[in-house]
Amino acid sequence: MSQHKIDIRYRCLHPSCCVNCREGYLTMSEDFFKELSASSGEEGAFKSPRGACRLGYSQMFKVISVKNVGEAAVSGAAPSAPEMPAEKPSQDPIALLVEEHKDILKILADIEEHVRKRDVDALWVSTNHLENHLQLHSALKEEEVLFPAMRGLVTFGEGLVSTIKEDHREVLSLLHTVRDALRDNDILDGIVKSMIVSLKGHIRKEDAEFFALVSGCLDSCVRSKIMDGMSRIEKAFVAAPAGDRKANPLTSSEREKLDEAIAAVRDLAHIDGGCCN
Repeated sequence: MSQHKIDIRYRCLHPSCCVNCREGYLTMSEDFFKELSASSGEEGAFKSPRGACRLGYSQMFKVISVKNVGEAAVSGAAPSAPEMPAEKPSQDPIALLVEEHKDILKILADIEEHVRKRDVDALWVSTNHLENHLQLHSALKEEEVLFPAMRGLVTFGEGLVSTIKEDHREVLSLLHTVRDALRDNDILDGIVKSMIVSLKGHIRKEDAEFFALVSGCLDSCVRSKIMDGMSRIEKAFVAAPAGDRKANPLTSSEREKLDEAIAAVRDLAHIDGGCCN
């Protein structure tokens, strides 16, 4: 099989395509591209290769331009660019949240490994790591920045937000139950499994449905305001240490101080949706 490489600039034809992969570049062998084109059954299109679609499916991609690797671009084509994606996560709030989901899934993989090894101390640290990620990602970036900004912009937005928030509360409740049991050297396998299943399902729901819907309703001005709010929150956020597993849990006054600190971070991010004008 020929290993001759080509660069393809494409556009995803799926109506709910996530902004981060709607348009971009792929580099592959010419023979592989012919296979993908033939499988699409449509002139000027090809099926996306494994891993190209952020939702994990094989999508129809429209060919915008093709050029040989190392050659000058054909007339009208964009200059050579990295393979993926067209828009960097650091430039778009929805893409950023999708990338953070990948980090959370990696932590879940660590937790599953620690459960298999019955390593209580490692599980204490990895669950703390997960809680910090969820506080920053879900409770602050999503609930305090994204959700207020999309108010009035997304059809059925309030109902969707209510469902997402319920998911957040459920996962955190399960996580706290798991960590409380770890203080007594007890691994609650059933609760851990429920937490992981719930969180993975929640992430799939956000990536495949919720974020795709929200992305189509945000203009560049609102996106910029959301990114600013998320950046302020991330700079101010201080991750909680895992602490001593055998020590007593936080007292009510200590918990109150922690809640006040979280509230102060939230105050940095309050933004309204709508146009900048």
